[in-house]
Amino acid sequence: MDSDCPQHLAHLFTSNIAPQPLEIVSIKQKIERSTNMIEQLQQRLEKLERRRQGYQALLSPVRRVPAEVLGEIFACVLEVEKSQKQQPQSFSNWYSAEDSLISLILVCSAWHDAAISLPRLWTHVEVCSVPYRLQLDGASRRLDRCRGIPDKTLTIYGDYRCMTSNNCAKEACVFSDPGLARLLTDGPLFDKLVLCCKGTQCLKALMAGMDSIKTETRPRPWDSMKSLDLYVTHRWDETDPSKSLFRHVPPVTSFLLHLPDTKFLSDDPSELDHALLHLEPLERTLANLTTFTLVCNWDGTMILEVLQMCCHNLEDLTLDFQSWMLPYRDAPSLAQISQDELLFPKLRVLRIRHSSGDSVDIVQFFRTPVLAELDVSLADFDLDVSNFIRMRGAPKEFHTVILSLLDRSRCHRSLRKFRLHSVDMTKEEHQLEKTLVNLPYLTHLILDNVNFDPYDLDEDFHEQRETFIPHLEVLELLHLVPHFPLDALGNVVKRRQTPGNSPGTLRKFIATFQRHIPPDFDYFDQLFGDPSTVPLMAERSFGFA
Repeated sequence: MDSDCPQHLAHLFTSNIAPQPLEIVSIKQKIERSTNMIEQLQQRLEKLERRRQGYQALLSPVRRVPAEVLGEIFACVLEVEKSQKQQPQSFSNWYSAEDSLISLILVCSAWHDAAISLPRLWTHVEVCSVPYRLQLDGASRRLDRCRGIPDKTLTIYGDYRCMTSNNCAKEACVFSDPGLARLLTDGPLFDKLVLCCKGTQCLKALMAGMDSIKTETRPRPWDSMKSLDLYVTHRWDETDPSKSLFRHVPPVTSFLLHLPDTKFLSDDPSELDHALLHLEPLERTLANLTTFTLVCNWDGTMILEVLQMCCHNLEDLTLDFQSWMLPYRDAPSLAQISQDELLFPKLRVLRIRHSSGDSVDIVQFFRTPVLAELDVSLADFDLDVSNFIRMRGAPKEFHTVILSLLDRSRCHRSLRKFRLHSVDMTKEEHQLEKTLVNLPYLTHLILDNVNFDPYDLDEDFHEQRETFIPHLEVLELLHLVPHFPLDALGNVVKRRQTPGNSPGTLRKFIATFQRHIPPDFDYFDQLFGDPSTVPLMAERSFGFA
């Protein structure tokens, strides 16, 4: 019994007697008074807890992390975030490194000071929204602050309103702003320039503005850049070769050219001749390239003619066909290239992106004697990269195409890394095995979002066991379907584990599984009966190194 219990209620604690009406009133008052005291004490306790946590935070190790270490952490975070982002077709939703960086510096003054103290974080400068004039002034100051820091990048995003007119929307488009022309002719130097616009009319407005400015004796930033990424997403108005925008583009060593999808140019592919690239003005730009990315689904013959201009010095080539079947225009140049082949004497890396399957055949025109890395992706341009319901099947003679490239180039020994992405290798029996058996010196294999028979990797099921990828050291199986047979996978890894450092010992293995079973209801009916009972599969990954 409570020590401050009133005498007239004491007998109730030692008996089962029901309280009288007056006693009930008194009990309720006691309950209310006790409740109020509890609430007051809880408030004091919460206040004391917050105060204790505040003092505890003063001792946090994060407060003692040097500013330069914080800056390096920020750099790593931004790099990882950028690598996980996919650039969409429309640049209105592109990944912005600058937005992420600004979010970091707004956390607190310490983070702000840490980010400001590392100039390398600010080497990527973007101009992407109105008012352009304020952003252009800020871009100039930031580039100047990073003077002497390598890999400075300037990215310019055009205005969506330019798409609705045949002419550049001068009142809104940054490409018509004299400030941009002045920045590219008389501003601080930079290493890489990224221009993103809806049509060529915006770029021509920029070139006209630059030509109207008289520069000093020092080289213009425009003429001194090493790398240029040029994205034109909707309109291509290059009808007069004498006025081609490429007559203004300086020679660079790295060039990305993203041409509009054919669906934006004409409803009838036969009407595309007027929109084809004028090759003569382009030759100067391509002459010194070591890295080239071409995003184009216009015409295979034109692509080969473009590559013919830059094949001698190229070391890294990426071709993106935007998921279209690539037509070849009948021309004398096609017959000549077919006969002589395109020799890439220095090409080390070849990537095929968003191929329709048959467009991989473009490599039949290539000869790559020092090829070290081959990357082939059949991912649909309009679908998520991990989609495996509408996954394309590999062409029936896919392995023959790869083998012919290796035989023609005699690069079996130099090819050490092979990546296959977003393709169904089960349409034809042992299709993956037939491909890999032609890569005897391969040390690094990546199968990313590939549907394949795991026994194609198991040596016990091959007639020529001793010759099947005998030098493989790194195996990455990424975005496997959730129901992938783990027992077969385990057998493959176990047989690759040999004592010592003998050739063929698997030194690194990674496997990741997709998060959910896709809505393939035919498969569900077979496996579970009722599609509504299909369980969600958690994302899994494992491996060793």
